[in-house]
Amino acid sequence: MPRLTVGVPVYNAARYLPVALDALRAQDYRDFEIVISDNASTDETWEICQRYAVAEPRIRLWRNEQNLGGHANFGKVVELASGELFKWAAYDDICRPGFLSACVAALDAAGPRAVLAYPKTVLIDEEGAPIGAYADKLDLRDARAWKRLSGLANNISLCHAHFGVFRLDALRRTGLIRPFLSSDYTLMAEVAAIGEIHEVPEPLFLRRVHGASTRQAGNSAASATAWFAPSGNGKATRSPRTNMLRQTARALRGHPGGLTNSAAFLGTWFARRGRVRLGALRRRLTGRPMPTLTESGA
Repeated sequence: MPRLTVGVPVYNAARYLPVALDALRAQDYRDFEIVISDNASTDETWEICQRYAVAEPRIRLWRNEQNLGGHANFGKVVELASGELFKWAAYDDICRPGFLSACVAALDAAGPRAVLAYPKTVLIDEEGAPIGAYADKLDLRDARAWKRLSGLANNISLCHAHFGVFRLDALRRTGLIRPFLSSDYTLMAEVAAIGEIHEVPEPLFLRRVHGASTRQAGNSAASATAWFAPSGNGKATRSPRTNMLRQTARALRGHPGGLTNSAAFLGTWFARRGRVRLGALRRRLTGRPMPTLTESGA
């Protein structure tokens, strides 16, 4: 049984999937399997998966009979995982060769108190050209869960940490990716409530930014509904950020220290939003430009 499972949920992923799979096959850490779940793709994705499975014995394939929604497919690869450790891999991102080994080493060095390790991120464009380094700032090692939740609320933005390496038993104690916009924030809050999150200092994760990105289906509630409920049975939430905060508080109540952790997360979140609004007001008054994505990390 491999120690680590890399779960690759895919849907109409033909353009970038070979590059992502080649990067996984080139990892210098060898004790892992790749589980691919195809969400009833209508392009050449399934044929690509089959071709790679013939060439690579570490690949296991699963195909849903119909598109269950992106969140359900993320859950499917967790369900199919057999390793002690687990990593999600998106079809359009690239993991540098030392990604897995560095994250596994970080977890081994920290022991059971750490439940997730992730590397630093570099943003790339559609063609793979670098856009710039991105500061995730989610190295949360305090022994107190409420302090970790406060640090998470103060820094989380583009949320790349959930593409790191988890302890699978800890990940399965969360609600995974849920059917609402920004549910990766809720997942990360649950993870921070369970244990420490360690950032590996090397830039080993290349996050591709492009028009068809599946990061929660974009930034609107309507586009998110299409990603979560492709059958058309879903319902867009009018206030997706408010809904995320409500769902996060509810999820944290299911973990030890729930009320304290919820208060730490929400209190820091609203304090941060207040600082952002104040900063925007100051920029309007002084005429200073907004910071760029890679400058602000937010």
